[in-house]
Amino acid sequence: MYAKVIIDSKSRFLNRSFTYHIPEKFNNKIDIAMRVLVPFGKGNKTSVAFVYGIIDQLDADYEIKNILEIIDNRRLISEELMDLAFFMSKTYMSPIQASLKQVMPPTDIKNIKTFYYSKSEKDSNILNFLVKNRTMDEIIKKFGDIKQDIFSLVDQGEIGISYDVKNTQNIRYDEYAYLTGRDIKINKNANKQKDIIDYLKKNGKTKLSILLKETNSLKSSLNSLVEKNAIAIEKVETKKEITKRYDQYSKFKLNNEQELAFNKIKSKSDGHFLLFGVTGSGKTEIFLQMVEEVIKQGKEAIILVPEISLTPQTIERFKGRFDEKIAIIHSGLTPSERFDQWRMINNGEVKIAIGARSAIFAPFRNLGIIIIDEEHDNSYISSKDPKYHTDEIAKFRANYNKCNLILASATPSIKTMSKTKNGEYDLIHLKNRVNNNLPDIEIIDLKEELKSSNYSIISYRLQKEIKNNLKKKEQTILFLNKIGHNSFTFCRTCGYVIKCEACDVAMTYHKNINKLVCHYCGRTKNQPKVCPNCHSKKIKEFGAGTEKLEEEVKTLFPNANIMRMDSMKASNKSTYQKMYDGMKNNKIDILLGTQMIAKGLDFKNVTLVGIISADLSLNVGDFRSQENTFELLTQVAGRSGRGNKKGKVIIQTYKPENFVIQAVKNGDYINYYKNELIERNAFSYPPFKNILTIKVIDSNRISTIDISREFTKKLRDRLKSFENVEILGPNPCKISRINNKHRYNIIVKASDDDLDLVRNTVNKLRNEFINKYNKTSFIPALNPTNIN
Repeated sequence: MYAKVIIDSKSRFLNRSFTYHIPEKFNNKIDIAMRVLVPFGKGNKTSVAFVYGIIDQLDADYEIKNILEIIDNRRLISEELMDLAFFMSKTYMSPIQASLKQVMPPTDIKNIKTFYYSKSEKDSNILNFLVKNRTMDEIIKKFGDIKQDIFSLVDQGEIGISYDVKNTQNIRYDEYAYLTGRDIKINKNANKQKDIIDYLKKNGKTKLSILLKETNSLKSSLNSLVEKNAIAIEKVETKKEITKRYDQYSKFKLNNEQELAFNKIKSKSDGHFLLFGVTGSGKTEIFLQMVEEVIKQGKEAIILVPEISLTPQTIERFKGRFDEKIAIIHSGLTPSERFDQWRMINNGEVKIAIGARSAIFAPFRNLGIIIIDEEHDNSYISSKDPKYHTDEIAKFRANYNKCNLILASATPSIKTMSKTKNGEYDLIHLKNRVNNNLPDIEIIDLKEELKSSNYSIISYRLQKEIKNNLKKKEQTILFLNKIGHNSFTFCRTCGYVIKCEACDVAMTYHKNINKLVCHYCGRTKNQPKVCPNCHSKKIKEFGAGTEKLEEEVKTLFPNANIMRMDSMKASNKSTYQKMYDGMKNNKIDILLGTQMIAKGLDFKNVTLVGIISADLSLNVGDFRSQENTFELLTQVAGRSGRGNKKGKVIIQTYKPENFVIQAVKNGDYINYYKNELIERNAFSYPPFKNILTIKVIDSNRISTIDISREFTKKLRDRLKSFENVEILGPNPCKISRINNKHRYNIIVKASDDDLDLVRNTVNKLRNEFINKYNKTSFIPALNPTNIN
């Protein structure tokens, strides 16, 4: 017997499998998704490896090394997550080590410890010993080699398995009582036993402390029922939930549109749906009621949101509706919190997980529904290894579990909407707001503001509406998708722009730290007082970011309570919670920020939204710029008028007649979508062709150019027989140097039919070049968010 393993290493040279012989003493003891120790390299260094396949025979004329030891006695992850890792690696050309790490417990795999604990009230030496969590080594030291006995008790549900990164576990457990369903005779004088039975019949599984308190009973009465097998006791690990208690979020009666949507989804338990509803159309209530149906069936639910800022609101609604623990997964958690959330899910203690894109890998084993809210958002695409598109990962898991998948948005992505045409998704359209109160949208031409001698970044019209809102004690959101105080520092004498010394990009001035910052490598420098090029004193910051906006708003409205939310300000999850609580409780008059405040948030007292510069995303040199602009502007406009008060939106732009700006004003998704498809088809962009990019990165500029050309030539030679495959480049990336690394890009356009062959060809060629040029990086990506 032989095992195919992946070595636990970040080296790109080890991004492949290795084969080891399974010694006879380990026969029938090694399974996939288990860790083993193996000798690796010329020095036979003992390394941790992860088993992903077992084969009977091997045709090899070289010596195969033996596996040294087994680390785990059980699989660390399910077969589903194993298959998912390989699907991810193959589809997105990510290293298999990175793909496996994504589905594994969120820690270094060599540090994971396995513990066994008693889940039973039975009296035995082993179970009594396992009242405290123990490792297998501790068990064997106490009782000898009784592994098989332990595994049998695990299978019988009397012993549980827990994981940690510490050597010892001092974990507290809550005990819950529930009826076994067995009919027994109770003595007529045993009133407390009757009370306990009646209480459990009415309330279901109950925490022991609550049960004894509510029935005013002693533990002895409970123990008698346990001995008679009328009641069973379940031990559940006590967790420090990272969510607080919330007020009840009452169930709403669905309107006709919502009810039709709900019934359509409910009628097809393994259906894939696109829920296309205008902002405020009640999509969240449909989610809640669908999750309720899933929980009733004993199944599990994953709910994804694109921004951490949306997580508090989503948690509040789900916690307010469902009286049970909810796992939270996002990048704002500490490593300890992240591991605790994984362990809660893995132990079966929660049925609902809410989070950003990484929550799609939650280790549930009986999924009933996956929901991706604001599915259009680019944050659902991972651009770093392991690369993946969350919607495609969700589809894999939904198919595996034969469960519902719902993608929802007021502005569906071109990719997803096009899939409704070929039947991959069933389209459900909610055309009306629940309150039938869409905001009025007004466009302000900034060229006219300049003619009126208004040099502020806030138009006179918007200033007037903000003053009115403050008088009415209503809230305002101001949106500007650029962080910092000013965009760049520029010399008016010679035109010199202050750039990062390590990146070909202008540095951004941040007034709060009085520094120029590179947003690509993080380098900082002092703001110069004279031009380094011509020594003129006419050097000044130009362009406005959120810091500059905040400064102007505070000057114009000194008595207003103002909060800024951008990536520089929102450094941890407490900032998001502070923003959410402040807006919900009307303690913030004006909320300003970037795209993290542009979607999903639902505050009833927000009646004015100001979009400071609608042109920013239009001027990005990418084929998705119009799509991104329509989505952003429509989403942020949708924050206004979500309560009973009429909403207003003011869009400031230098291009008032632009088709996308007008489509946003008119709420015309359909014509925008049709127009966008025509342009995409004309230039062979997705969804008509897939785009595969290969970035070549090297510290030497000449080497980068030469290697890029060599790679492109060989790629063209190998794909020359495929007439429909188009290869462009190599060309410098839009930012051609980051952190002193030069970057060139090769673009391949391929149809779905040719994609597998193109992907395999690129992968083989990439491996050849990695071995040939070991100081150069070759980074492939499939349909990335930005092809530049």
